[in-house]
Amino acid sequence: MTDFDVAILGGGLAGLTAGLYATREGLNVTLFDQMGPGGQLNNVGQIDNFPGFPNGTTGTELASSTAEQALNAGLQFQFGEVSRLTTSENVWSVQTMMETVTSKTVIVALGSTFAKLNVPGEDKFFGKGISNCATCDGDFFRDEDVAIIGAGDSALDEALHLTDIVRSITVINKNEDFTGTFVNRDKLLSFDKVTVEHNAVVQALHGDDQLKSITVIVDGNEKKLDVTGAFVFVGLVPNSNILEGLLDIDAAGHVECNIDMSTAQPGLYVAGDIRQYSSRQLVSVAGDGATAAISARDYLRK
Repeated sequence: MTDFDVAILGGGLAGLTAGLYATREGLNVTLFDQMGPGGQLNNVGQIDNFPGFPNGTTGTELASSTAEQALNAGLQFQFGEVSRLTTSENVWSVQTMMETVTSKTVIVALGSTFAKLNVPGEDKFFGKGISNCATCDGDFFRDEDVAIIGAGDSALDEALHLTDIVRSITVINKNEDFTGTFVNRDKLLSFDKVTVEHNAVVQALHGDDQLKSITVIVDGNEKKLDVTGAFVFVGLVPNSNILEGLLDIDAAGHVECNIDMSTAQPGLYVAGDIRQYSSRQLVSVAGDGATAAISARDYLRK
């Protein structure tokens, strides 16, 4: 006898969507997340490319409405970080600091965390000028000079949020051009307060108690940027450690899975940023969650 039919690890959009679909199938479903419903989605500002919102929405609004929908359907939410996942005789054990529960199937949708620059000063000034969330921390830098490190969609979205807050923005891009969408790029470059350093690599971050400057190499030449804030968006690292020893994980930390989100372990599914070849877009992440839930349902019916 198991405690649940489906245990979901991760409360972001993939996990919440999986929970919504699985509970609507009449399954007994629980979801674990240490941050609360929505996970890092709560830190996302304006979202303009999620279908069904012609005027856009925010991460907080999308997280809240999806969580409410899933909870109303019967999803059971549990605060806590899962520390261990094991299996024996087709039963999965999910261990947290408080308890261990059993489930017939598990959907791992733990998402990813922000990659680090791994340069001197980064750890020292994190929370003291360095941040991964302009939506959360932007107002601390009102009328100040800041840098955005990165040039993908996350970096551009956060930079756009800052345009109404800070005095100036310097985008530090290690490549020759932006990797984010043309729409966001053109919108950002329309602001006079925005400058871009292409082919620029951060070497170190400096200051006393707070960040004061950044050293970069631009086209082979060293340059100092006087900024009091730096928002770092240089990639994502999948939160796949809990699956080590259970599944094959590639060098980048992504998990191998099939098109239906099933894995080499019977009853174990993955969804979202954690899986190989994920586009890391919210709409596809939600689709992964729905697919994983349907696959788990089919497995339980066998």
